[in-house]
Amino acid sequence: MNAAERTASARWRRWGRRLWRWITGISIRYKLLGMVLATILLLGLAVTVQVQVELASDLRQSLEERGIAITRDLAEDATDLILTQNIFGLNQELRATLETNPDVRYVFVLNPQGQPLAHSFPNRLPPDLLTANPLPADVPWQVQILNSDEGLITDVAAPIFEGKLGVVRLGLSHRRLEATVAEATRRLMLTTLAALGLGAVAVLLLTRILTRPIFDLLTATRAVSKGDLHLRPPVRMTDEVGELTAAFNTMTEDLARFRDELLRQNRQLAALNAVARAVSGARNLSEVLDAALRSALNALGCTAGWVVLREEGTDTPVIIAAQGLSEDFLSREVAPNIEPCRCLDILHAQSDWQLPILRQECPRLRRAADHHGPEACFDRHLSIPLVSHNQPLGVLNLALHTGQPFQAEQVELAGAIGRQVGVAVDAERQRRRLVAELARREVLRGQLLERIIAAQEEERRRIARELHDEAGQALTSLMVGLRLLEREVDTPETLLHRTAELRQMTDRILENLHRLAMDLRPASLDHVGLVAALRQYVDTYSRQHHLKVQFEAVGLEGERLPPDVETALYRIVQEALTNVARHARASRVGVLLERRGDRLVAIVEDDGIGFLPETVAEKDGRLGLFGMRERAEMLGGTLSIESTPGKGTTIFVEVKHAHSHLSGR
Repeated sequence: MNAAERTASARWRRWGRRLWRWITGISIRYKLLGMVLATILLLGLAVTVQVQVELASDLRQSLEERGIAITRDLAEDATDLILTQNIFGLNQELRATLETNPDVRYVFVLNPQGQPLAHSFPNRLPPDLLTANPLPADVPWQVQILNSDEGLITDVAAPIFEGKLGVVRLGLSHRRLEATVAEATRRLMLTTLAALGLGAVAVLLLTRILTRPIFDLLTATRAVSKGDLHLRPPVRMTDEVGELTAAFNTMTEDLARFRDELLRQNRQLAALNAVARAVSGARNLSEVLDAALRSALNALGCTAGWVVLREEGTDTPVIIAAQGLSEDFLSREVAPNIEPCRCLDILHAQSDWQLPILRQECPRLRRAADHHGPEACFDRHLSIPLVSHNQPLGVLNLALHTGQPFQAEQVELAGAIGRQVGVAVDAERQRRRLVAELARREVLRGQLLERIIAAQEEERRRIARELHDEAGQALTSLMVGLRLLEREVDTPETLLHRTAELRQMTDRILENLHRLAMDLRPASLDHVGLVAALRQYVDTYSRQHHLKVQFEAVGLEGERLPPDVETALYRIVQEALTNVARHARASRVGVLLERRGDRLVAIVEDDGIGFLPETVAEKDGRLGLFGMRERAEMLGGTLSIESTPGKGTTIFVEVKHAHSHLSGR
């Protein structure tokens, strides 16, 4: 398709879209009117065309049959006249036929040679007409439609005495036939126009009745789009439109109810957001509660309140924050011998503590009424539990003036604020505990770093000592032996003896160097992977410490882990076995390395004397446990210790999503 064709196609598409928009934008009344009128018009035109075609066909057939009959009668009558040479009588017969049949336009007789014997034309026979409808031999008649200046003519040819005496030709005009068809068509068109008029009136009336509920719905829909949910269109019918109107009214009622509920929830969310913003800017627990109390007072329209919180580690309730209360009232209420408020039952779950409670029998309110502070005008207070993880942490009390209304919606909002403040209080406590835990872990990390540095220096001293004491002395002896070998080559036996001693000395040097390298980092860990390296280490460990060690690997056949994962797991198992040798006094040890779906699990279990993990793990002598946990957390996993005095120890390491670390090599 070239550019011109694409441009023309795009132009037609634009016109089509415009036409479609114009059609779809017409009112539904006129659409219905147009559809009905178009249906009537199409039906009328179809009937007219069908009647016109069938009537014309029938009339043509009738005209043809009448022409054949007249022509054959003329052929029979002309036989005697031609045999008697009565040409005058033949002309009279033709004239009579022309006069008695108004549709006959001409008639003539031809001899066997094709020459005219008689004809009805006033002057001469048209030469073109002679050859227009030739009659074949042995044919009883032949009909042909001719197109002349006067219109269509049915030309009929019949033989005279089987063609031996000539041929009779007769022409029938189609004028009366066409006039009849035209008159029938005109009457049908008038009938169609009358039906269109009556249909238009009927459709206008019906569409007015049918579309009135639809326009009522349209008006109501526009009102709803502007926020008016009170307009209800009347249900005028019991059909589908009536059902739609009833459903629309129900929907509007539901929308109004949902809007009110949504507005109520928005008000609650706004209040909760205000509480959240105020609490988020606080730096400690006291500031959190002060900000929460101020926000709750503003959201619920109160002027005074206080917060009672249970201290961590004890069950003692303490007033942490207060607003709108006198100092004398607060100092009196914190006295140890004062009668407590009923709201403290929430802290001991002695009442329905999950919901706010409106109290009037509060001892604090009775004591406040005996004084002249700002709290003397309060006759009720709302006790709001501060809840987190389904546990009561404290109580937020809002004091209400005498006669101050307090609706159910406000009570519900107060409960939501209490839950939010409870979560904030719990989060602040968790934050403080996390800060303390981080500080403790930093201390442990510092101690571990010192131990690591000390261990590195000790390992270097050990390696240097062993290299000096063992490898150095052995190499010196090897050098001395080589010099003696140079000087004392007196007999072959002496040479062989000296060579064997030097070879043994070389083997010992290589074995010591290999052991040192294994202590630093086993080569098998880099070449054949974690499973083979641990199996080799367990065998060596079992021989060195005379312990029965069982090692098993499940689900890791033929697979390799990333180097950092293999190194960390190897060191964790190595440290665990080292602790067993140093502290456990065990006789049997089991090591399991298993892949469980998307997890990798390492378990080291012994039957030694055991210990209490919570009391021993942080001592200097057990900083190795902290280092093992640090290595596990570096892999995104966890390390847990299960141990009981006298019942052995189990170290469980789990690396989650281990499939992200596994890769076959």
